[in-house]
Amino acid sequence: MKHLFIVNPCAGKFDRSHELQTRVSAFMAGRNLDWEIVVTRYAGHAIEYAAKASAAGKPLRIYACGGDGTLNECAAGAAGYANAAVTHYPMGSGNDFIRMFGPDAGRFQDLPALLEGPQAPADLIDCNGRLALNVCSVGLDARVGLGMRDFKRLPLVGGSLAYQLSTLRCFVQGIHRPYRVEVDGEELPEREFTLVCACNGRYYGGGFNPSRSAMPDDGVLDFIVIRAVSRLTVAALIGTYAKGGAPDIPDRALVRRGHSLRVSCGQEEMVNLDGERMDAQDLTIRLSEKRVNFFFPQGAHWNPARRRQGGPPMR
Repeated sequence: MKHLFIVNPCAGKFDRSHELQTRVSAFMAGRNLDWEIVVTRYAGHAIEYAAKASAAGKPLRIYACGGDGTLNECAAGAAGYANAAVTHYPMGSGNDFIRMFGPDAGRFQDLPALLEGPQAPADLIDCNGRLALNVCSVGLDARVGLGMRDFKRLPLVGGSLAYQLSTLRCFVQGIHRPYRVEVDGEELPEREFTLVCACNGRYYGGGFNPSRSAMPDDGVLDFIVIRAVSRLTVAALIGTYAKGGAPDIPDRALVRRGHSLRVSCGQEEMVNLDGERMDAQDLTIRLSEKRVNFFFPQGAHWNPARRRQGGPPMR
């Protein structure tokens, strides 16, 4: 089996690629294993490298060393290849997908635990042909989260201030937008929405938990649709939404489990795919026909019940 470490030097607050290369080299030294470290050079590089390595057909484990965007690219590259499996070595600011592992999330930086860890097949989200492992969303949350990058370029503006400035801009520009939304073939009667979110995982945006029940291996997606709300209302509801309380606001939120979601925005909008940006006017979000193997520390699992039972057997 080959062990491939794909490192994103842009993940986190500063470049830690040299530090990680040193650590991996020291860890793998003396082990009779086939391994390689690759440092990405541009957006999409991890997809290309993961796909090429997976297509070779030999047993392969890919370590996505970076943030959720790096994990997204590695998973997209390995999608559909039974011989390949992906995991996350967290080096980003959010590292949201692995939050669903609860107290075991911190163990993803334990290389010995990852090296011998079990794996399980995970579903993927397909949005207009692009894949996401965790969450795909359009609306207020996507505009705030993706818009932070505009403010981070400014001197002395860090993550928290950038988030506040991006939120302020969205409040000024308007909370809701005119969308047409269809869930599993049923068109919703409303014509204005605050946000639309499809969840395969449970966390995004640095810890927001829109779905408490999402399981990335159950063959369905969790859809959360927030109808149009006022500025005052969204300020009151954001805490509830962030803690997985969308089902507790039935007058403004629609929560369903399904396979496909269509959103017509009327104009091009920013779309969030595991923290990465794409722009589109019409979206078809569905459960992908492809899956990806995901491996994790021994004894961990995204399902708390399986975690207590010791997780799945080695595949």
